[in-house]
Amino acid sequence: MEDVFTEEQVRSWSEVRIKTWDHRRTNPEAFYYRFVDPTEGQQNGPWSTESTRQFMTRLDEWKARGIRIGTSWGVFSMKVSHKAGYQCSAHYRRLLETKKLTDPSYAWEGGKLIMVNKTIGGDMVSSELSERWDTDEVKTIEANVNRWIKEYHINTMYVLSSSKLILTIHDRLICKLIRGI
Repeated sequence: MEDVFTEEQVRSWSEVRIKTWDHRRTNPEAFYYRFVDPTEGQQNGPWSTESTRQFMTRLDEWKARGIRIGTSWGVFSMKVSHKAGYQCSAHYRRLLETKKLTDPSYAWEGGKLIMVNKTIGGDMVSSELSERWDTDEVKTIEANVNRWIKEYHINTMYVLSSSKLILTIHDRLICKLIRGI
C-alpha cells in the first residue's frame, strides 16, 4: 500500500494534486478521482480478487440506481478499497477493451476506445468526503499536509503576508507580475 499523504510524497505533488487537495471539501469528486482517504493506503499494480469484487458490486449498485457510469469515478471509487477514481476508470476501460463488459456509451474510433455518448445511463451523482475526515487521525494528517504544502510548494501557493492574502495556482501570473514590479 502506498501512503500518498506522507511528507516525502506531499513534497513531490504536482500542481494538479495540490489544487485537488485544496478543493477537497468543495469538490470531493475530484479529490477521490486522484486520492483515496487518508489512512486507507492506495494499492497500485494488478487488481486483487477483492478489489475486483468490490468494483463489480459498486458497478451493479450504480446501474440498479440509474447512476451514469463514467462521469463520477471519484465518488464511484469510495466503495472500492485502496483504489482512486482514475484507477477505477482505467479498470473499467480494460474490462471494455477485453470485452468482459459492454457499454453503449463507448466505441472504438481510430483504434482507440472513446466515450461517444456521455448522456446514456442515468443521473449524475454527488458526494461529500467520507466520515474518516471526522477522525482525529485524519485531522492530524490534514494539518500536516496543509503545513507541508505551504513549506514545499511556495511557488504554487503564494502567501503575501503584507495583505494576508493567499493566492492559489490560478493567480500565479498575477503574482509574477506583482513580484516583478
